[in-house]
Amino acid sequence: MTLPVAYKRMSGPSVPPNAGKIMAAVQRALRGLDVGSIEATQILSWANSETPAIYDRDQTAYLVLGSYRDPYLRRVRAVSDRLNRRYGTYAFLIGDLADIDIPRLPEFRVKFHISATLSDYVAAIFEQDAGGEVNELGKLGETEYFEKAYAFPRSYHWEMEENLTAKRDVLAAGAQILAATDVDGETKAAELEALVERADQAGIDITVDAVANELEDQHIGVPSYSWVHLNDFRLFELHERCYPWTTEDELLDTTDELPGAPRPGWEQQ
Repeated sequence: MTLPVAYKRMSGPSVPPNAGKIMAAVQRALRGLDVGSIEATQILSWANSETPAIYDRDQTAYLVLGSYRDPYLRRVRAVSDRLNRRYGTYAFLIGDLADIDIPRLPEFRVKFHISATLSDYVAAIFEQDAGGEVNELGKLGETEYFEKAYAFPRSYHWEMEENLTAKRDVLAAGAQILAATDVDGETKAAELEALVERADQAGIDITVDAVANELEDQHIGVPSYSWVHLNDFRLFELHERCYPWTTEDELLDTTDELPGAPRPGWEQQ
C-alpha cells in the first residue's frame, strides 16, 4: 500500500520501519476500505509508539487473546506472565495497548490485525461460548494468522482418534457433542456416529447406542461450547496446536509447550 503524502512528510523517528506492513494489516482489517491521510497518520503514529516491542528482532512476541471479564482475565494474564518469564520474550494483550484516535473506524479490528501481523505467535484462551473471544476464534481460523496461532480451550475433550485412548475419552467427547449449542439433533447424531467410527479406528469397541445409554446414566460436566467453537477447536487439534486444560496449573503447564525460548532453568525448579 502506498503511504499517504501527509505521512511521508513526517520526519525521522515518527515513521515506523515497517509502515507498509502495518498499513497492509489495516487494509485486511477494513476489507479494503479507504483510509484517510489523517487516519493513516494516527494509526502509524500509534504503531510507532505502541508496537516496537512486538517486532523487536531480538525477542519473540506473543499476542495473548481471551476474555477480559472476571474471572477469565486473571487466567489470560497468568498466561501472559508465564510467557514473559522466558528469555527474550514479549507477551501482551491487545487491552495493554493505548487507544488509537480513529473514531470513524472499528478500532479493535485495526489493533487486532496489526498486533497479529507483527507477533510471532498467538495464544488464545477460551472458557465459554459467548463474548468477544468467539469472534477472535473465527478470525484466527479464517485468516493467515492461523499458522501462528495456538488454541487453549478449557475442558475441551479431544475428538481425533490419536487422542482417544479409552472409553471414557469417547464418552467425554460424546457429552461435548450433545451439549453443543446452535446445532440440531440430526447433526449431533451424525457427529456421534463419526466419533464412534474414530473410536473404532483407535481400537475402542463401543457403539452409538452404548454411548447414548451411558451418557443418560452418567453426569459428565462439559462446557456448552457452540458448534462453531467445536469445529474450530477440532481444526486446531488436527494441526496439533490445540491444548485443552481444566485447572489453571494445567493451563500454565501447557503454555510451556508453546514454541520459542524456554523459561530459565532456575525458574522452572
